[in-house]
Amino acid sequence: MAQAPYAETYLPAGALRIGAVLAASGPVVLKTSRISAAELNPGICWGTDFVVPFPMTTSPWWQLLSWVELLLPVVLAGLLLRASPRITILGVATICAVIAFRMFAIFLPPGTPLTDQPLPVDGPWPSIGCYTVAITALLLAARAPLPPARPGTALWAAATVASAWTIGRLSLPSGESPSFGWFAYTPSAELLWEQPGAWACKADVDGVLIVLIALAAAAGGIATNRTRRRITLGTGALLALATFEGFVAVLVVTDGAHLTDATMMIRWHLLAAAALVVATTLRDRTPSTESEAPHPL
Repeated sequence: MAQAPYAETYLPAGALRIGAVLAASGPVVLKTSRISAAELNPGICWGTDFVVPFPMTTSPWWQLLSWVELLLPVVLAGLLLRASPRITILGVATICAVIAFRMFAIFLPPGTPLTDQPLPVDGPWPSIGCYTVAITALLLAARAPLPPARPGTALWAAATVASAWTIGRLSLPSGESPSFGWFAYTPSAELLWEQPGAWACKADVDGVLIVLIALAAAAGGIATNRTRRRITLGTGALLALATFEGFVAVLVVTDGAHLTDATMMIRWHLLAAAALVVATTLRDRTPSTESEAPHPL
């Protein structure tokens, strides 16, 4: 009996599962369209101790919610990489738990011990819409066979940890830097996406690069060897670009006169993440599953 090609067998269901990871990343991506810690405190990006006194919440409760929503795509990507037979059950249960956590936190009365201080109004419906799409995608792909488990899961996990260094640092108690969490919208501040030398900082602080690594890992789980290498090398190149973006921007603005200051802009943890992502190609020894013409007898 002739076997169906790998892409023909797994691609539709694999695309749905990657779509679930992408939809679960929606709340993180949506947050990047608003003012966040990178804009509220320029010292995060430029290495100074200057703090902008914009309103923000430093409640550990909301920091925990931020971490939960940020790590949800990572969990789903890990289930895909390991080809867990319970991916649908575990994935749907995890997403539902995050939805419940978000609803509970949103509807707590302001000023309670859990919220610590009044919070900006942040409706849960966009996030719930994203999570509903993720659950639907997982359920639609539930009966399809899983692709084989991929090697290099530990390297992907290490790359995620490296890319989360900035957020982890901001989560630590500190009197000089705002904590990672949910921030009030401040019209007077300007989003950093349009500023050369600052987009990598915003992506780093908002967790976009963590989501990027999760999506690359999930996509590589269903792709052929050649496509998987392209995805991995492209992700590594983007992380390397983010590593040196601020460094190059400072050199260009100052005509190379402030090399020491420019060196402070290098995000070495992103370079480590890029190296770990690229290293996953060295662990990839999965035999080709593409269909081959039968040999003559």
